[in-house]
Amino acid sequence: MMTWNNHGQEIKDGKKEMLFSELYSLLTSGLDFGRSFRLLIEGEGDKHLRRLLESLYASVVKGKTLWESFAGSKRFSALDCGVLRIGEETGRIDESLRFLADYYHKRIEQRRMVTGAISYPLIILVTAVVVLVFMITVIVPMFEQVYARMGGELPGITRWIIGVSNSFPNYLLVALVIMSLIAIYFLLYGKTDATRAFMAKVVLKMPLAGELIRKNYQARFCKLLYLLCSSEVPLLRGIEMLKDIITFYPYQRSFGTIAEGLRKGEFFADKLGEYPDIYDRKLYTLVRVGEETNRLEDMLLKQGEDLTRELEHKLKQMGNLMEPVLILGVGGLVAIVLISMYLPMFRLGGVIG
Repeated sequence: MMTWNNHGQEIKDGKKEMLFSELYSLLTSGLDFGRSFRLLIEGEGDKHLRRLLESLYASVVKGKTLWESFAGSKRFSALDCGVLRIGEETGRIDESLRFLADYYHKRIEQRRMVTGAISYPLIILVTAVVVLVFMITVIVPMFEQVYARMGGELPGITRWIIGVSNSFPNYLLVALVIMSLIAIYFLLYGKTDATRAFMAKVVLKMPLAGELIRKNYQARFCKLLYLLCSSEVPLLRGIEMLKDIITFYPYQRSFGTIAEGLRKGEFFADKLGEYPDIYDRKLYTLVRVGEETNRLEDMLLKQGEDLTRELEHKLKQMGNLMEPVLILGVGGLVAIVLISMYLPMFRLGGVIG
């Protein structure tokens, strides 16, 4: 019954939040897993999701673990399956479900914040691109014909804009070819370590976005490791499990080095300190204190919550910053095109005067 997977497309975050939250509520109400899952199936109105839940339940009944059934459906992320695996192996499946429900709830809220922050600037940007393309492909050629009949030497900026207009189809073709080659490359080699390392480096160096991505992964790292440690999973085992859950290359690579250091008896904080580009100094300090005072779980929880709040604050700041920057940038580009086209007329008016 595990053959249906709707072409392997992942379930939307809203559905995941509802699924994990309802299953958590049913299990914590005192019902056993079988009864809880059957009630979950009976109460599902979406026929596609209901069929998926039925296939998951049938797989569990046949002897597979819950996380194996979720992984086999190809509809859930590595994070979902990894957290469920933690819960099953530690006997704390209810906490894993609560963690996933809270994770997707906050993820949805963050997405709404991002959408609200960039929706208006994005509309401005799209409108500006359309206007600029129209000006370069339609308006500039009209001015070029007028100036050709008038004769005379054109200002340098006007000649440059006319040159851009004449070459615009070639630029567009080159851009399409480059984009096609990049897409083909990523289809063929996108999963290699070299490509993943290069893309991660580029992403983390991006202004604003790089810092947001780094804080997001750090917060996820702290919360997941807290879940593992509070479930009495040994630290070394927890780090090894995170390699299959957090797949962003710099972090996944760091987990291997950290695990190797822990096997040799090195301190966890010292291994984190070897990666200052992906782990903040504050995290290193808190982990160091947690190791020395035997309160690593508390420190991880605190840092995870602090990073989440910082991330939400940065998202709001980004929205407030993007709007004026885009307006000024777009206004400047339009002004350059208009001035370059009307500058010869101004000169002609001065000569006639």
